[in-house]
Amino acid sequence: MKEVRKSRTDEIDGFANGAGNGSVETAFRKLQKNCTGFFVWRIENMNVIALPKDNYGTFYDAESYIVYASSLAGTPANIDTVCREVKTTPEIHIHFWLGTSSTADKSGVAAYKTVELDGYLGGNAIQHRETQGNESPRFKSYFRSGIRILKGTSSSLGKEIVAKTKMYKVKGSRIPILTQLPSISWSHFNSGDVFIIQTETTIFIWLGRAATSMEKLHSAKIATTLKTETGIGKIAFIEDGYEQTLADEDKCELQKYLPLDKRHVMPLDFDGNDDDKSHKGHLKLYRCSDNNGKYRVTEIKAGPLVQADLDCDDVFIIDNGTNGIWVWVGRRASDKERVEAMRNARGFVKKKKYPNNTNVTRVIDGSECLEFKMLFNYWKDDSNPKTNTVAVGKRAISKFDALTMEERPSLAAETQLVDDGSGQMRIWRIMNDEVVEIAREKHGQFFAGDCYIVWYNYESAINRNIVFYWIGMNASAAEIESVEAKVIEMDEQLEGTGVQIRVRQGKEPAQFLQLFKGKLIIYKGCGTDYDESGRNMKHPANYLLQVEGSSSFSSKAMQVPYKTSSLNSNYCFVLKKGRHYHIWCGNVSTGDQREMAKHFTGKDFEIILEGKETKEFWDILGGKTSYATSKFITDYAYRKPVRLFHCSNKTGVFKAEEIFNFSQSDLIPEDIMLLDAHETIFIWIGKLSGKTSVQNCENIALEYIKTDPSGKDENTAIVILRQHHELPTFTGFFSNWNHKFWKDYKPFEEIRHTIQGGTPRRAKNTTMTPPSDSVFDKYDKYPVSVLKGPSDKLPAKVDPLVKELHLTHDDFVYVFKMQYKEFEVLPRWKQQELKKKVGLF
Repeated sequence: MKEVRKSRTDEIDGFANGAGNGSVETAFRKLQKNCTGFFVWRIENMNVIALPKDNYGTFYDAESYIVYASSLAGTPANIDTVCREVKTTPEIHIHFWLGTSSTADKSGVAAYKTVELDGYLGGNAIQHRETQGNESPRFKSYFRSGIRILKGTSSSLGKEIVAKTKMYKVKGSRIPILTQLPSISWSHFNSGDVFIIQTETTIFIWLGRAATSMEKLHSAKIATTLKTETGIGKIAFIEDGYEQTLADEDKCELQKYLPLDKRHVMPLDFDGNDDDKSHKGHLKLYRCSDNNGKYRVTEIKAGPLVQADLDCDDVFIIDNGTNGIWVWVGRRASDKERVEAMRNARGFVKKKKYPNNTNVTRVIDGSECLEFKMLFNYWKDDSNPKTNTVAVGKRAISKFDALTMEERPSLAAETQLVDDGSGQMRIWRIMNDEVVEIAREKHGQFFAGDCYIVWYNYESAINRNIVFYWIGMNASAAEIESVEAKVIEMDEQLEGTGVQIRVRQGKEPAQFLQLFKGKLIIYKGCGTDYDESGRNMKHPANYLLQVEGSSSFSSKAMQVPYKTSSLNSNYCFVLKKGRHYHIWCGNVSTGDQREMAKHFTGKDFEIILEGKETKEFWDILGGKTSYATSKFITDYAYRKPVRLFHCSNKTGVFKAEEIFNFSQSDLIPEDIMLLDAHETIFIWIGKLSGKTSVQNCENIALEYIKTDPSGKDENTAIVILRQHHELPTFTGFFSNWNHKFWKDYKPFEEIRHTIQGGTPRRAKNTTMTPPSDSVFDKYDKYPVSVLKGPSDKLPAKVDPLVKELHLTHDDFVYVFKMQYKEFEVLPRWKQQELKKKVGLF
């Protein structure tokens, strides 16, 4: 049991009961409970002041704000959300945003007024505590054009116009956040971001080596806007580590503010925002109680969590570490608990010694938002079951041909089918690091101890290739490694036009099963157990198969132990003894399941209904014993929303940032994106993202699965596809997919050349890099003084054997009097001699 003592230093303390006096802020009175809308207020002189819409998205770091977003449940809001009455209860989010330099009084009023506004609206709103530099994905999604965070207060606006020398940081791959820095100084720089230096005559864009392509693209657009706003006539680009290559005029101007002899750039952003944004380990659930004035939290369990873990009589805290703290208030909890939930959650943050900028969100039982529900392995909305029910097998669909699925991608996405499986197919089995092709008559007969490659080709609007690689649950590590290598070879042969799908036994996707028309059999052991050549793929003479599914795209059979205890009332089973087959039908099985079971028998079969078995049947299985008879309640009858993520590990820690209200425009050619469709993980590779192997993309998906707090199955199917070669099973998750969408797309390098006055040119299929060796630029860069210091004092990421690779290009030329590409070709003894001479050995 853990006790959380309330601290008087938090902005929420002292204001928790403010909503109970019956009064409400004048600025809030025009809001109605059943209306959508979007509003932003600033705290000024302890009052709530409404901002004009033109100022939405601009914040000052010495201020505190309240942001109100109301929309139809499940429909994201933004600054353009229209204020109108709706018939159903809207989903209301109230955020209070605290600038890093905001006073305690302003922060306190923002928190207090948030509670007051929630009480005025009925107490069911979702409350968010947001801090500068740590804004939640939902908060950022309101401002699709970007967020500006300026120094000082709103009253300093006039001074901001006069002062022309400023420095900004640009951060964010989808929603750019432009943050004004307190001074123009090398102390603010890091190689993970883009910086804009605004001088009297020039706007410089400094491009960090590890900054994303979208951050660079955003910076170019922002600089163009600043140029128009300020009247400054010139924009110049600076590559991280190549400052000395600037034109003399630009270098002279830059030196006035950033002397190059004092250059000191950290490898990545060490301001605390990116230190550790991944979730390591599982969630933790705590029950909250208030006994005799002492507030206590008691740990209940570690994740994964299920909805049944929550009790509507109590208040619970879900600890997701530095990714955020959630406090859930049961519908029968007291009014005091509801009002004080945020303050108590903040006390929990302090007790756990989490950073002060840790996000805290309060949700009410029955009004949970998407982000909260996705923390759970399973969540059913009783209030609106129609939106959750999936009835793919019951839909009136006459045909699944490729043309139909291309024309109706939403149907393809729902069923996860690209066609009826009538295309061409070849199958290979991995054997001793070689591939052995399987004869056509043996297609669909797999073994749990083996790995297979299935190549499928079909015609739609274009010729499409899909490469499945199936991994048996008992396959050896060597075979798994071998099949992955063979798939990479095949991908190269197809020149990136194919789609790769990793399939683990037991999690076969619908299209894979469709290839075998619902007749896939998975035997125990390896194929060589029955045929040493591995070519004839003989199967055991007698066996028991458990048959799952009720259609050609959901049916398969898996060999189970040859005994009564393997039976289950929810399924049909095929028992083979010699040349005779028995189909045993469990009481819970359906007629469709029984029809599919017939596909796994020969002509001589007998149907046996549960409870009507003969003594001969039981004798074949070794005698009648107990087996599972309880009816299964399948979680997959309820659909979870599909989610899009931008994945990154530029800080050395895997990070997946969700894109709210996603569309095709969020698929950027320079990026790699992840679409979580729950039963399937899609990895989309942009055309300009550089050379990325299938293996690297699979690792991205596996890392995402590993860090998903809801406890996603590690065997989930992984689909890897490239821009312009998307399947309808992927495009169907995007509204109004346009195959010509990227026709006029302009990458960063093209926009850069246009700004610099050069001739615009189309980028090649790789991202542009500075004019130097790519290996050299992969290493973190440090000042010469640091690298010449004692070995035991070197930064952790410095390789002491190749200190020279940790120099910037400019420093390398200054120290060695040559470029790295000249140094690289020298004999090793000569390199060592030079390194000793300059003190870097």
